[in-house]
Amino acid sequence: MKDRIYQFMKQQGMSQKQFASELCVAEATLSSIFTGRTRPTNALISAIHERFPEVSIPWLMFGEGDMFVGETVKETSAPAPLSSPQGDMFASSSPSAQVLDTAIPPTSTPSPAPILRETIKYIDKPQRKITEIRVFFDDGTYETFSAN
Repeated sequence: MKDRIYQFMKQQGMSQKQFASELCVAEATLSSIFTGRTRPTNALISAIHERFPEVSIPWLMFGEGDMFVGETVKETSAPAPLSSPQGDMFASSSPSAQVLDTAIPPTSTPSPAPILRETIKYIDKPQRKITEIRVFFDDGTYETFSAN
């Protein structure tokens, strides 16, 4: 995840100091993440998403999909027609030109748009439970309380 955060920061053309300022986090926080001393927190991911809503959270957290939201939809141009309305392309009177001009009927129905599905993954963690509490006293003794 730290590599993707770094990649996004560089893609935005920001230095570590600028990126930290944009996210309202300490520069040392980013430094410790990029060096591997600490892991990115959910608060950092939320800060990135709030400041840059165009970044894809599944890509940022898990490396799934594209860096930006909506990047998977790409428009393609329609194929050029075989004959022009003026008729210059097949101006010859040869039979092959006439056959070619009439052999491909025009399409009356557009091709269906691709169906895009968004996958959301939830990471379920079991709720943590307290199993033991230790109280240390100033005289060097302690008392243990266990949940049975």
